[in-house]
Amino acid sequence: MRVLLVGPHWDTGQWTEYCAQGLQDAGHDVRMHCYSRRLERPIGLWGRVQRRLSGPDRFNVARVFEAMRTDNLDVLRLAAQHRPEFTLVLKGEVLLPETIERLRNLTDGPVVQWCGDDPTWFPNIMAAAHLYDRFYLADPTYAPDLELRGVEGRFMPHAAHPAAWTGQDADAESVDVIFVGDARHNMGHLPANRSRVEILEAVARSGISLAVWGRGWEKLGPGYQVREAHRGLTLLPAAAVARAYRSAKIVLNIHHAQMREGPNMRTFEIPAAGAFQLADYKARMGEMFEVGAELAVYHDTADVVEQINRFLDDESARRAISLAGQRRVQRDHTYTIRMKQLIDDALDG
Repeated sequence: MRVLLVGPHWDTGQWTEYCAQGLQDAGHDVRMHCYSRRLERPIGLWGRVQRRLSGPDRFNVARVFEAMRTDNLDVLRLAAQHRPEFTLVLKGEVLLPETIERLRNLTDGPVVQWCGDDPTWFPNIMAAAHLYDRFYLADPTYAPDLELRGVEGRFMPHAAHPAAWTGQDADAESVDVIFVGDARHNMGHLPANRSRVEILEAVARSGISLAVWGRGWEKLGPGYQVREAHRGLTLLPAAAVARAYRSAKIVLNIHHAQMREGPNMRTFEIPAAGAFQLADYKARMGEMFEVGAELAVYHDTADVVEQINRFLDDESARRAISLAGQRRVQRDHTYTIRMKQLIDDALDG
């Protein structure tokens, strides 16, 4: 089947690329467009001149809008050339409702949305929600927001691309606990609380050997001990993250506040790397993993240090859970499997 895949270009992950590979592995003819990629390019000499003449704020806003305009046109051009039988949009916050409507005319089959974030953050996504033939959510609790617009939101959890994460090698530096992720959301959509900071601060103050990678930790005040565990702003690519995961006895998974019931990408990527995961509990985890046997969980800040100490003292449990979690991901939660589930559901009826 001819598939058009439209998704974000991220500096910290390859969601779009993983889905493209999953579709290709399933035998589909895929054309992919990663939007916002232009914003990663150096602005060059002429761009620096323009920024100086117009001022940085005006220049940056104009650059974002120009990238958005070009992405919308490029998606339509690719659709006209490829004439897809199935179009899948991953989030697609830069796509105008008019673009989605035109995609419906250019696609000889369903046009589908899979949103990994809170869709209410993004006006374009909500304005176009009724134009999609299916609307999937990585967290099902946002379905009532879609129902207000007459749209059914269906739960489609994240997955992992095992080839990007599996291996045996590990970093030379070994730590008890590692966390890879930002201290805060970098898109302006800040969580209602600082639970991620509070959890890692509790771990740091307990004296446990800790390594933290991500943005925002370096901006915490001098009173935060977790700053001393900060190793760097970014850790890329996935193979490097996987090596760091395997160098730690425990990989901590602390969800962003927007993931209220659905598990995030880390939930699948940590076991795919063959590492031991300790995650904050989410209500839908039990549908994808055997909690306690394929991943370990904690429930709040007071519980996290107790659980860490428990598993630091039980190497056999860590090994058993890591292996079981990896097998579960490889069996049930690859992007090849997830893309098949999504397409089969979208084509049903």
